[in-house]
Amino acid sequence: MTAGRRSLVALLAVPMVLAAACSRSASTTAAPPSSLPPAAGSAGERTGVVWTSGLNDHGQLGRPGPVIDLKLAPVAGVGGRGRLDRVHAVAGGARHSLAVIDGGKVVAWGANDHGQLGDGSREDRHVPVPVRAPDGRPGDLDDVVAISANNAFSMALRRDGTVVTWGDGSSGQRGIGERTGPLGPTTVRSPDGRRPLGGVTAIAADGHTELVLRRNGQVLAWGANAYGMVGDGTRENRSLPVPVRGLNGSGRLGNVTRIAIGGQYGLALLRDGRVASWGYNDLGQLGDGSRRERLTPGLVAGVHGKGFLGGVTGISAAEKHGYALRKDGTVVAWGNNTAGQLGDGTVELRTTPVTVAAGHGPKLRGVAQVYAGEAYGAAILTDGTPLTWGAGGSGQLGSGNRVPRSRPGTLVMAHGAAPGKALSAGAGERHLILLMSS
Repeated sequence: MTAGRRSLVALLAVPMVLAAACSRSASTTAAPPSSLPPAAGSAGERTGVVWTSGLNDHGQLGRPGPVIDLKLAPVAGVGGRGRLDRVHAVAGGARHSLAVIDGGKVVAWGANDHGQLGDGSREDRHVPVPVRAPDGRPGDLDDVVAISANNAFSMALRRDGTVVTWGDGSSGQRGIGERTGPLGPTTVRSPDGRRPLGGVTAIAADGHTELVLRRNGQVLAWGANAYGMVGDGTRENRSLPVPVRGLNGSGRLGNVTRIAIGGQYGLALLRDGRVASWGYNDLGQLGDGSRRERLTPGLVAGVHGKGFLGGVTGISAAEKHGYALRKDGTVVAWGNNTAGQLGDGTVELRTTPVTVAAGHGPKLRGVAQVYAGEAYGAAILTDGTPLTWGAGGSGQLGSGNRVPRSRPGTLVMAHGAAPGKALSAGAGERHLILLMSS
């Protein structure tokens, strides 16, 4: 994958919508620990209004206006009427955006050159349009409980545990057994290709390589695999799902509660609070203290390389860096840091985790959610305060200027006030999506 591709975060439907189960054995399942925060892209019961900032060259901010918007402003409603409200979840791709609205329906806006908006066309949209039902069926996609997007690709998890994809399919990332795909959405197939894949509780889209978490706590992957990001021990592209292998290549990876995928590497949060990583590692994005790629998962090192990282409750991955949210409300980061995206007050590359700093202190505390964009990060505190850091040249920090920052800082609304309470976020490549309390 080339520079400019980054991933969002691991996506897991919240327990009130779809119970995410993890296996302790082949025959038993158990819900994830209750201490885990809701994952990015999951559709909760609370709804809000969508605000965006950053690059708008293809309409990915969901409104007409300047090509770069430095402050947060609201997204237009479906068809351009009013504001986009009563939204349950948001997600951002490279140049497009998604939202889950009432009824579990999905709307999309922005670039559409690969059909990533799922409306059956290749026409860019500056306002949200409904995503069509999969496999040529009439009507719109519905019953969606989680969404994910990246590059020119989109992905949705439905309430029945099936997965729908649309957009680019050149690396087999549609998961239908082919290297191409119809212009409209399609349902991901099982590993043998004979039926729809089922039993899925979480999704994570890279746009070229995709991950899903199943009810038994195991992870499947498909798509591009040049650097081992599928995690099956090979470099062979996969157009149908295959199991990710276990730690150091032993068996299958299990007891997983969260997944994330970035530019050519994957992350998995294990039930015991450790984090596994695999794939490309040119800038330390595997967090294992080396810059050697891995074709199968290994453990992320502890802070400053001491032991293994533990006590983690959430993960997020981007193009060349990753984040882990810890149970004490702090965040650690590792990988590339040229724009300050690790948030540690420096621009030094880190091959092992370092602690994200506060704006004026050694540690950012009270974090409830964390999101990774291409070269920037975002967090939502327990009181709903949103913060951003890293690259800001396209206005993706929502800070009112284009200055990068290596520590978390506040955001600005279009009218100059500070944002209210944020419910969740989506980190596009160069645009930020915030779901704000109504």
